Amino acid sequence: MAVTNIGAQPFIRWQGAKSQYLRILSKALPADFASTPDVTYIEPFVGSGSMLFHMLQTYPNITRAVINDNNLDLMRVYNTVRDRAQELIAELRKTEKQFLPLDDDGRRHYFDEAREEFGERLVDGIRHAALFIFLNKTSVGGQGQKFRASRHYGICEEAVLLADAKVLKDVTILCDDYEKTYNEACGNTFFYLDPPSGIPQWDLREQIRLKKFCDLLNFRHFDWMLTGSECRSKRLSANGVEQLYSNYDVQRIWSQQAIKATPEKREKQQPELLVRNFQREILSLRAMQCTQLSFAF
Repeated sequence: MAVTNIGAQPFIRWQGAKSQYLRILSKALPADFASTPDVTYIEPFVGSGSMLFHMLQTYPNITRAVINDNNLDLMRVYNTVRDRAQELIAELRKTEKQFLPLDDDGRRHYFDEAREEFGERLVDGIRHAALFIFLNKTSVGGQGQKFRASRHYGICEEAVLLADAKVLKDVTILCDDYEKTYNEACGNTFFYLDPPSGIPQWDLREQIRLKKFCDLLNFRHFDWMLTGSECRSKRLSANGVEQLYSNYDVQRIWSQQAIKATPEKREKQQPELLVRNFQREILSLRAMQCTQLSFAF
């Protein structure tokens, strides 16, 4: 079957992915970003890479990119997609051939065995990446823990993996504490930070440490943009993060789903905070309503 020529996009599902925010985040970049030469783009918390793939395909002036995450399993998969995409595709095709013909009980058993094999951490790079992607695509919320019954899984998205491998070809892949990405910054460097949410370890101390890291970037005159929910820690008040970054430009942004929702449903959804060490006007939710949502974010 011929491979469709599509653009690069996340090869996994990931909690907190920014696919719904890409257009508004693009509008929130520095006004001269597209004309700035030889940009180094750094993502200290890459996750599924929604913003990464968007930026590298939209701005040819990005001549160097660095991604990082402290999730070793995830970063091993990024390396495999970049360096051994064809072998990974073959392994995923093999997995699909074994898994898809099974009934629900058979698929659930296959999933449990795959999860056990992955947990032993004894497989090579190709098998590890294939198991990671398989468990991500067949589990509830992409967490790899609980089986998700479905008619369609999209386990091997060959066109996506090939496009991603092409985009990742010259990307530097790290697996370390996010502060280490500072050592990769030079010249015209832009940081996009999307710290993790919903984990006990990300407490008030971590929020303050991240703020100090952003202060350091600001002191070195590196532009940065940070996204995050208003309250990622029970120890912070509802507006705790906004207060923490009060010396920077802080705005609230809504996902495409929230923008299209009725006012009643929209009130139940939490906006994201957008924090920047530079200023640029972007459309607020009210402004977008006034234009009758003539374009979709």
